Amino acid sequence: MKKRILIAEDNPQLAVSLKTLLERRGLDCDIAADGVSALTRIVRQPPDLLLLDLRLPRLHGIELLKKLRQSDKTRSLPVIIATGIYKGDKYLQAARKLGVRHYLEKPFKGAELLAAVKAELQPGKTEGQPFAAILAGAFLDRFSGRLQLRSPQQHCSLDLIDGRPVALSPGITQPDFGSWLQSRGLLSAEEYAWYRHAAEGRHTALVEMGCLTYPDLLQEKLAWLSTELVAGFTLPSPAVKRHPYRLPPRLQVVAVNVPRILYEGFHHHPPTGDGLLARHGGEYVALADNYYRYVNFLCLEEEEKKLLPRLDGQRTLQEVLAGLDIGRALLHTLDKLEMIRFAAQPIPAAEPGERPVRTLFNDLEIEADAVEEKLESFGDVLGGEEESAAFVMPAENAASTESSDSSLAAEVRRAHAELQGKNYYEVFGLRSGEFSFDLLKQRYFKLTRKFGPETLMQLGGEEAALVEEILSTVSNAYNTLSDVVKKENYDQLLGSDKIGLGEAGDERFQARIQFQSGLTFLAMEEWEEAEKALQDASNIDTNNGIYLANLAWAIYKNPNNAQSRAMRDKARQLLARALTLERSGEGFAYKGWMHLDAGQDSLAEAEFGKALKLDPRQVLARRGLKQLREKREQEKKGLFKRMFG
Repeated sequence: MKKRILIAEDNPQLAVSLKTLLERRGLDCDIAADGVSALTRIVRQPPDLLLLDLRLPRLHGIELLKKLRQSDKTRSLPVIIATGIYKGDKYLQAARKLGVRHYLEKPFKGAELLAAVKAELQPGKTEGQPFAAILAGAFLDRFSGRLQLRSPQQHCSLDLIDGRPVALSPGITQPDFGSWLQSRGLLSAEEYAWYRHAAEGRHTALVEMGCLTYPDLLQEKLAWLSTELVAGFTLPSPAVKRHPYRLPPRLQVVAVNVPRILYEGFHHHPPTGDGLLARHGGEYVALADNYYRYVNFLCLEEEEKKLLPRLDGQRTLQEVLAGLDIGRALLHTLDKLEMIRFAAQPIPAAEPGERPVRTLFNDLEIEADAVEEKLESFGDVLGGEEESAAFVMPAENAASTESSDSSLAAEVRRAHAELQGKNYYEVFGLRSGEFSFDLLKQRYFKLTRKFGPETLMQLGGEEAALVEEILSTVSNAYNTLSDVVKKENYDQLLGSDKIGLGEAGDERFQARIQFQSGLTFLAMEEWEEAEKALQDASNIDTNNGIYLANLAWAIYKNPNNAQSRAMRDKARQLLARALTLERSGEGFAYKGWMHLDAGQDSLAEAEFGKALKLDPRQVLARRGLKQLREKREQEKKGLFKRMFG
C-alpha cells in the first residue's frame, strides 16, 4: 500500500512541484493550502507523513504542530518542516523538542527532501553491501545515527551526523585511536595503557596528560578516522543496520572546547558585581582534582599564569589576587568547572594522581625571553552564542498569559514602527562615523534574543509577521555592516537615502549591496565568497540578467565546483537565462570563455565578438581574443616546422 503524505504549503506552485516530485517516487500526496485545512484532514485521516510549511494562513504552522503533539492520535506523526523564514540552530532545536527530526530551510534541493522522506518512512537496511556503497549512501541520505557493520572479519560501529562520520569503534586496522597514536610514536606504552584502561579510551584524556594540544588532538582524530575509513574499503560487503538519532538536519559538527568557551564568555561578558570575591574572599583556595582534567584546555596570558602557583591552599583568595593585574575571567572559569575549592582553614592542593601528565601547557616559562604561542581567540564565536530556544506551550484560559501576550504584541508593534525609515546603522543606534563592531555585535544579539523563537512562538497573526520583518531587517543590517566589503559598498550606496522597513526599495537596495560585494570578490578572485554574495543578490532580484550572469561566472570559476559536472551545467544554464533577460558584454564574455575552455574556439570567438560590440572595452573578451590569436600563431609555427623543419 502506498504511503500517504500531506503537504501543508500555501504556495500553490511549490506545493504542486513537491507533489509531483514525491508521486514520481511512488508516494500518494495531498495538498492543504492553509493550517485549518491541514488540521481537518489530519484529524479525519492521519497521513503517514506531514510536510509542513510554518508560515500558513488561518492557522500558523507552529500552532498546528503544537495541536498535533497534544493529541494522542497524532503525537507520534512524523513531520518534516520546510521553511524559508525560521532559519538557524535555535529553530532546529525548538523543532526537535516537538519531535521533528528533519528541518529543511528553503530553498532546498529535491535530493534533501527525498532523503528526509526516506529516513522517516523506511526502516534501516540489514543486507550486505560494499563498504563504499554504505558510506556513500549514508552521506547522500545525510544520515544521522549509528551504523552497525558486520562481516566475518570485522564488527564495528560507525557514528555519523548529517552523513559525516564522527566516530568509529573499533577501528579497521587499529583497535582504537590510542593504538594508532602509539604506532606513530605519539604515545608511550605507559600513556596508552592509562588512556585505554583508566581513562576508558576518552580522547580528551590525551590533552589532560599533555600528550597533545587540543588543536593537535582534533587534527589527529580526523587523520585517524580518514585512514580507517579508507581501510574499510577492503571489507567484504558487510551487513549494515541503521539506528537513527533524533538530531536536526544540517547540524554543523564542531568539536567545542568548553573550558575555553567559558573563559572567553566570562572575559567578554563578566558577571555583574564580584559575587565570587564577596563570598570567598576571606577563605583559603586550592587546586581541586578537576584542575588537572581541564587546565590544558585553556591558553592563558602570562599574567594569568602567575595565579596558578598561588592556589596552594595556604592563602586566602584576597591574598592570592593581591598584586596581580588580571580580570576575573580565569577565576570564574576555575570556579565554574570546580577546578578550585574553598575552605575556612588551610587545605592541601590536589595533585595529578595516577594520571601521567607529561606537560602542563599553562605553567610559567622558566626562560624570561621564551615566547608562548597563543591559540586563536574564540571571542567572535562567543559573541554569537545564544540561549537555546523552545517552543513555548501557552497556558489555556489564563488571564495572566493573555495580559502578557497583549503587552508583548504591543511591544512588537512599537519596535516595528520605530524601525520605519531607518538605515542599517540606525537599526542598531549607531552612526557611520562612530562605528564599533563590538557594539554592533552586542546590540545585534540583544535584538535577536529579544525577538527570538521564544517571543515568536507566543505570537500569532499580524504580530508574528511583524516579528519576521523585524528579524529580517536586523539580520540584513548585521550581515552588511559586519562584512568589510559589504559595509564599504553600503557606505558608498547609502548617501542621503533612508532605507528601512518603510521603504519599498529596501530589498533591491540590499541586492545592490550584495551585487557590488560580489563584483569586488570576483576582482579579487575570491570565487566562493563571490558566489555567495551574487546568489544573495539574485535571490532578491530574480530577473536581473546582470546579477545572474556574474553569478554564473562565479559558480563556473569556483574551484569547489571544478569536478562537479552538475554545477558546471548549472552555470551554463544560468548564463543562458541571464542573456535571455539582458544582453550584456560581461555575459557574452563569460560564455566565450566557457566555450574556450571546452576547446570550441570558433564559438568562443563569436561570443567575444558579441561582447565587444556591446562594450568595446570589455577586458575579458579582449583577453580571450588575444589568447585565441596567440594559439593560432603557435599552431601556424608548428605546421611550418613540420613542413619545412
